[in-house]
Amino acid sequence: MTKLVLGIGVVQIMRIGQITALLVVFFESRLMQDMSWPEIGDLTENPGGFSIIVSLVMLLVLSELVRVGRWTSTNSLEWLGHIARFTGLLWAITGFIALLIAWLVPGANNGDAPLFLLGLAGGLALATSFYAFSIGRTRIVVRRFTITQSRDTNDNSRGERTELLIAVLSDLHLGDFVSTAHIRRAVGISNNETPDVVLLVGDYVDKFGSLAADLVAELTMLKARLGVFAVLGNHDVECCDSPQLIDELERDQTISLLRNTSAFGEIKPAGEVDGGLTSKTVQIVGIESPGDEWAEESDALGKDVLRSELLGSAVDLTIVASHHAEVIGASAELVVDLVVAGHTHGGQLALPFTGRLLSVGRLTARYFLGLYEHGTTKLVVTAGIGVGVIPARIGVPPEVALIRVLLD
Repeated sequence: MTKLVLGIGVVQIMRIGQITALLVVFFESRLMQDMSWPEIGDLTENPGGFSIIVSLVMLLVLSELVRVGRWTSTNSLEWLGHIARFTGLLWAITGFIALLIAWLVPGANNGDAPLFLLGLAGGLALATSFYAFSIGRTRIVVRRFTITQSRDTNDNSRGERTELLIAVLSDLHLGDFVSTAHIRRAVGISNNETPDVVLLVGDYVDKFGSLAADLVAELTMLKARLGVFAVLGNHDVECCDSPQLIDELERDQTISLLRNTSAFGEIKPAGEVDGGLTSKTVQIVGIESPGDEWAEESDALGKDVLRSELLGSAVDLTIVASHHAEVIGASAELVVDLVVAGHTHGGQLALPFTGRLLSVGRLTARYFLGLYEHGTTKLVVTAGIGVGVIPARIGVPPEVALIRVLLD
């Protein structure tokens, strides 16, 4: 299913889905009015049916603003077009609920009640679309994870425990639908949590590496005791002006760009200040994206990097920062403790309060959101900060992921 979705393309699926959804709404409206509509040429004799036809045609026409907006580089037009497409999709769902009410609730299928129910369903679909394309994509939340990692089973009688707090920012996608102000809010949220480490796991810009200076101006404000570490995502290595983006990240003194290399740090037990307790060492291996997608054959890159970087490395905690979660296989094989990844945006769209159960992410990736386990290796996939080809989020808000690692 994942390969099929990626092969067709999310944009095309959205377009086909919208046309199908509008046809579904049309037939739902016919059923709710007992198939009593007159011939198409005489629709004016049925104002209710005529209004439904006009609404569906308007949504179809407005949806083409997506293309017009892209051709003319007018974000507002593209945004309105996306709302029209999304409204059509949602109306098919809310219309089905209205149809069930009309069938099951006594009196709900009399007079103008069916038209009212269908109109109410359309209004709900429109309101939900506006939320998804406005508040839903801009309200950043904090998503917390706690992981316990134990390697040393020897004397631990003093009961000290070492903690490492990691803040993860991914998929910023600075560009048409993600502003520097949005990124600034994410940076502020991270700083308020006073993390030991910040991991930036790729896709910093949406299309243009020329935005690198604006991006780094925000990211340079990140604070972390052990440092800020970054890897490149597929957008970063394939965008326009990619060398400019990479050069800007490499030149910044506050960010360590890990290009298939490692960084090391030392963490102290909780409450430790001036020594006396045993410190722990941590190794962060950064694996950059090999290109547009992390194809199965590209897994060899992850294995090669890990074998090279972990060979002879004696540390207490190993962390892999990768844009693509698929590196979990190689990481588990080499007994890495924690893998942190992004790329999927958590699917961006899900039925609220259902978590991973009813999410678009299931169609695009095996590991798409939250915490997974592969043997003793833990994987955290963050939903990220920005948006992709569809600038909307519902049920999967943008997030700063916070991972608290406890080492015995």
